[in-house]
Amino acid sequence: MKTTRKTRIGAIAIAVLLLCPFAFVCTKKGRDNPLDPHGQPLSTVRVIADTTVNQPPAMDTADEQVWAGVDSFLVEMQSGIPKLMPPEASGIPINVYVQAINKAGKLYVRLQWTDITFDAYPEAFEVSDTTPPIEFSQEAGILDEDQVYVMFADAIAGGYDVWNWRVLTTGAGGLAKGYTFQDAATELTADALGSVTDSVTVKNPPHGLQPTYAHRDTSGFDYYILYTTDTVSWDSILFATVDTVTGIIDSTVYFFWNTTGWSMGQRIPGWLIDSSFASLSDAQRGSRWDIRAVSVYDDVASRYRVVLCRQLSTGYSDDIALADMDSVKVKVGIYDDQEDFRTGSSNRGYSDDFWIILK
Repeated sequence: MKTTRKTRIGAIAIAVLLLCPFAFVCTKKGRDNPLDPHGQPLSTVRVIADTTVNQPPAMDTADEQVWAGVDSFLVEMQSGIPKLMPPEASGIPINVYVQAINKAGKLYVRLQWTDITFDAYPEAFEVSDTTPPIEFSQEAGILDEDQVYVMFADAIAGGYDVWNWRVLTTGAGGLAKGYTFQDAATELTADALGSVTDSVTVKNPPHGLQPTYAHRDTSGFDYYILYTTDTVSWDSILFATVDTVTGIIDSTVYFFWNTTGWSMGQRIPGWLIDSSFASLSDAQRGSRWDIRAVSVYDDVASRYRVVLCRQLSTGYSDDIALADMDSVKVKVGIYDDQEDFRTGSSNRGYSDDFWIILK
């Protein structure tokens, strides 16, 4: 059969579609109106929230099978696009993959991005002398943590409804923290507390040259999450030596700070995690802590996978009512080992606006 120019072009187009259908889905143009209500161009990225799944995610892992059948959309973090804060920050990473499910009155958002370092110690104590009594140096305000901001534009109230996930101080407790952000001239405002004014995190303050709390396994503990249920305090007696003949306790009493086996630089986290906080009722946690979260860091692929979930309408005045909307404009911020929301750095960046289509 004779090959014409048209058939060659058609064959090429079909081959490209078969090999890379994702690129066409992810850059789909706006549906109806090319301008938003303020006369600004609409983002070309439309993340379609899947409403057809049989069951919503159970939120016990970031890798549930249900996500395998949900379309993934590429959202770029290009440094040339003006960002919300700071204006020209370079995005780390260069893109994030976004999936969404709208099911059973809740919005589930799954984010995937590359991060070559796992940073989960916003504060920590490091062993500086291994001779008992063990001495620690406090690394306060030096070590930060990886985090993400998902910001929903509130067309009615203005500003953004913000979901903030942090690898330790929110995520380790199965939650993300709710904020409101009005504009670049204001600070983040934490959403209202519920009837319980505690938090998912508990400060681990210093006690002289030691932290107040350590893990009950003492030097055998080597992890970034220290749960309150696993702690021993500075003055907790772990054991004492006893004369096997007389049964009398001798002069050696052991606390975590005079046991052996510690290594130089070994860390005890500066924050404790209350694993029971996430099981409190919605009314007890309030709008500040009404966002569920599960996550995994794949250290082989150097990749985060994070799923965030909240009711479409919570009834709280500082939460956007997504149940009343067909779509919502969203911005994502990725922070690599960072703390302060406003300070500029090349290790953070925001996407351009994109849309999540809810219905």
